[in-house]
Amino acid sequence: MDFFYPILYGMFGAVTGSFLNVCILRIPEGENFVTGRSHCPACKRQLNPLDMVPILSFLFLGGKCRSCGERISIQYPLVEAGTALLFFLCCQAKGPGAEAVIMCLFGSLLTVGALIDARHMYIPDGISLSILVLAAGSLMIAPRPGLAGRIAGAVICGGFLALLRVLTKGGIGLGDAKLMASSGLLLGVGAGMAALLAAYILAGLWCLIPLIRRRVNGRTRIPMAPFFALSLIAFGLWYREIMAWYMGLFLS
Repeated sequence: MDFFYPILYGMFGAVTGSFLNVCILRIPEGENFVTGRSHCPACKRQLNPLDMVPILSFLFLGGKCRSCGERISIQYPLVEAGTALLFFLCCQAKGPGAEAVIMCLFGSLLTVGALIDARHMYIPDGISLSILVLAAGSLMIAPRPGLAGRIAGAVICGGFLALLRVLTKGGIGLGDAKLMASSGLLLGVGAGMAALLAAYILAGLWCLIPLIRRRVNGRTRIPMAPFFALSLIAFGLWYREIMAWYMGLFLS
């Protein structure tokens, strides 16, 4: 594939990542993330356009505020670069069309939900609701998976976590169940279930060393949205390729 469109997607992804940073910081505080002017968190000075060029502004300013010299969080360029890579991969995997746009929007919503969960231990309902709307809209664009598979994905993925929440007496967050239900409606039952399993495997591997060192225990709260986000994006883009590779391990 010609790299023109993937690179174009990546550039737009970097700009989108700048907006996602605003959402990540303002949504938990109840601030307006659409119309409010961007400002330095330390000195509150409003930023000018040259201070908000994705990735480049952070590098040119040496990671510090132009006005007060306070260090700028590394989150800003990382989210911008990560979203650029996400959009690039979406275009590479799906081609420069509607399906790629759907996955770009899906990945953006997951990014916001993942980082808010990592910081504040909750997933805003607006994230799951937006994915639900995206899933409904995608039915008119992407014929696969079919409606039955999508409904099964929502019921099984969301219902499984809801059941675990009951069995563990609140050990599973309700936001996790909502996120996986809406994501299952978008990706379908196959990719949704695979992503759910993969997320818990990733979380288990992530916690393995702290568990051995007794830094976590059965009562430690673990934000699952980052693991859900990684697995949902991976299986949303390469479900067939991953499953073919997995099956090949046993058939070869």
